[in-house]
Amino acid sequence: MTNDDHLNSNRIRQMASLRRAAIRSRSYSVIAVGGCVVAAADFVFFAVRRLLDHPDALGILIAIAYFLAAAMLLIFSRYFLRLALRFHREARGSAIPPPEQPPDFSQLQDGSQIVRSLQDMNE
Repeated sequence: MTNDDHLNSNRIRQMASLRRAAIRSRSYSVIAVGGCVVAAADFVFFAVRRLLDHPDALGILIAIAYFLAAAMLLIFSRYFLRLALRFHREARGSAIPPPEQPPDFSQLQDGSQIVRSLQDMNE
């Protein structure tokens, strides 16, 4: 990549689009985490209620199925959380790579030449 590639307008639009997509994907992942956690809590509630209302063999089997479903949803929520963190790092990352060589400031002046030129103009 040359020095002017990171200043190209198409490249800037592309990087902005990628960043917006990462932010949107992060939002979707966070919503999925919340949905999975809430659904898992509902399944645990249903399982406990089922055990209390129907302590027979069928009630216990259904409660076990609810607990397994809650465990699977918690596993999914962990996956979506990791995905959200990955998208967060991608969205916060710098779009411009660091320079290959340090900048050369030896040609810069301190601004005193402007004052001298103004003084020369007034004389």
